[in-house]
Amino acid sequence: MNSASDNESLLQQLLDLHRIDSEIVDLEREIQGSKEALTAMHEGVAGLDDALERIDTELEHARREARALERAVDEKRDALNRLRNRTNKVQNERQYSAATLEFDLVRQDLRKLEDQTLEKMQVVEELEDLRKEKAAGLEGAKIEAGPRGQQLEERVKELEEQLAIKRDRRHNLAIRIDDSALALYDRIHSGRSRLAMAPLTEDMACGNCFTAVTTMQEMEIRGMSKLITCEGCGVILYPTHLDK
Repeated sequence: MNSASDNESLLQQLLDLHRIDSEIVDLEREIQGSKEALTAMHEGVAGLDDALERIDTELEHARREARALERAVDEKRDALNRLRNRTNKVQNERQYSAATLEFDLVRQDLRKLEDQTLEKMQVVEELEDLRKEKAAGLEGAKIEAGPRGQQLEERVKELEEQLAIKRDRRHNLAIRIDDSALALYDRIHSGRSRLAMAPLTEDMACGNCFTAVTTMQEMEIRGMSKLITCEGCGVILYPTHLDK
C-alpha cells in the first residue's frame, strides 16, 4: 500500500496532467474555431463569387431577351407602316374594313410588345444594379479576406506549435505516473465532460457535481490514503490544499 506522501505525489502528478489537458483542450478549441472562421471566410467569398456568376448569367439572358423584343417591336412597326400605306390605297369599303381590322390587330400586338420590352428593360436595369452591389461586396470581401485570412492562418500555425509542445509535455509527465492511476484518469478524462478531477469542498461534496461523500470517503480523500472517485460524476476527488 502506498503511503500518504506517495499518494499526495501521485495526486499532484495527476493534477499537473489535468492542468495540461485543460490547456490542450483550450488550444484545440481555439484552433478549431480559427479554422472554422477561415473556412467560413473562404466560403463567404466563394458564395459571393458564385452569386455574381449566377447574376451575370441571368443578366446576359435578360439582355438577349430584351434585344429580341426590340427587334420584334421594330419588325412590328415596319409591318404597321406597310399596313398604313396599304390602307391608304384601298379602293372600296370592304377592302378598307379588312385593312383597318388588320391594322388594329397589329397595333395591339405592337403595344403588347412595347410593354414587354419596357418590362424586360426594367429587369435588365435591376439586374445591373444588383450586379454592381454584389461585385462591390465581393471586392470588399476579398480585400478583407487577404489580411484576415493570413492572420488566421498564422494564428492556427502558432496554436498548433503550442499544442505540439503541450502534448509533448503531457507525454513526458504521463510516462512517470503509475500505470493503474493513469489508466483510471485517462478513462475518466475521455468521457463526455473531459473533466477528470475536482476538489473536495468544505461541505464534504464533489467540487464538480456537488454530490456528497461519506465520512469514510472524506477521511480517505483528505488523508490521501487512496484514489477516490465521485459516485455522482466519476471524477477523481482530491483535498483542496493541493490547488495551492
